[in-house]
Amino acid sequence: MAHITSLATAVPPYRYAQDEIFRMLFGATHGAESKARAIFERSAIATRHSVLPDIGFILANPGTQARNEVYVKEAHRLAAEACRGCLAQAGLTARDIDTFVVVSCTGYEIPGLDLTLARELGMRADVRRTCVLGMGCYAAFPGLVRARDSVLARQGSRALMVAVELCSLHFQPGTTDDHVVSCALFADGAAAVLLEGDGGLRLVDAETLTQYDTAEHMTFSLTDHGFKMYLSSYVPQILGTRVEDLLRGLLGRNGLTPREVRHWGIHPGGRKIIDHLQQGLGLTDEQVASSRRVLRDYGNMSSPTVLFVLADLLAHAAPQVGDHAVLMAFGPGLTMEACLLRWEAGGGLTY
Repeated sequence: MAHITSLATAVPPYRYAQDEIFRMLFGATHGAESKARAIFERSAIATRHSVLPDIGFILANPGTQARNEVYVKEAHRLAAEACRGCLAQAGLTARDIDTFVVVSCTGYEIPGLDLTLARELGMRADVRRTCVLGMGCYAAFPGLVRARDSVLARQGSRALMVAVELCSLHFQPGTTDDHVVSCALFADGAAAVLLEGDGGLRLVDAETLTQYDTAEHMTFSLTDHGFKMYLSSYVPQILGTRVEDLLRGLLGRNGLTPREVRHWGIHPGGRKIIDHLQQGLGLTDEQVASSRRVLRDYGNMSSPTVLFVLADLLAHAAPQVGDHAVLMAFGPGLTMEACLLRWEAGGGLTY
């Protein structure tokens, strides 16, 4: 079995109120203020974090190289902070790690974060490294599965996974709906998890469902001025109609129904996504409270966001031995990912 035994999150030092970001990016844009403001106000986001000490960096419409240079430096720093926190909580050092998985989609370099982080953290030369790149908001799940499989394959081994995204580097100046929505929604953050054979939160199973005929509804395209994010207004409805198919496989083969799952961690891709999934699954306000709090306080940080939701759930939901949780995230493809967790006796989870 594989268990999550430690979890740590990290955010950049620069914290902005939602209205502050709006004023920096759109306040002086003639003719677009009222519509952009409405999108910002309906987001259910109060604050977000960015590696940029001045969001005005975006107004100069910097090229992809300039944005990526910031990514290489700041993603390394933020991911290292999350990794160190995760290891410290578990009472381990980097040399205790056998498998290292790095997840990201908001920048790129070779050698990548997996090598530079392993070197800085002091990992062994024989640590097995994997990069999960370009998969977007659901990418923590392929990372978790890779870490889980490593732990299952080698008795006594440990795997560390870190997800880090700097979405604010790719805000685009402009007044089209997709420009405004991405600027109103995305943010920066990192989260690291440790997986071991024994612990208190068992990673029971995982499931993937891709709807190939809706791939154009969620995209992240490379341009001469960074990545252009696009999130169709139809995404919440699509997810709401397909989520039962995702859960039917995951829960069915584990002898469970949605009503028997006490805890839910829904990736807060946006307010409407939480609304549609809450209604479709018949969840209570309490069961989606962690998703709404993370959206309110951090925005959508892409891949690490669902791990922030898990951290909030651990802090507020008082899970008991035997409880199950389902984590879910959604991204380009249109792809839906989920995993089933179970709290077990005989171990603990630090966070």
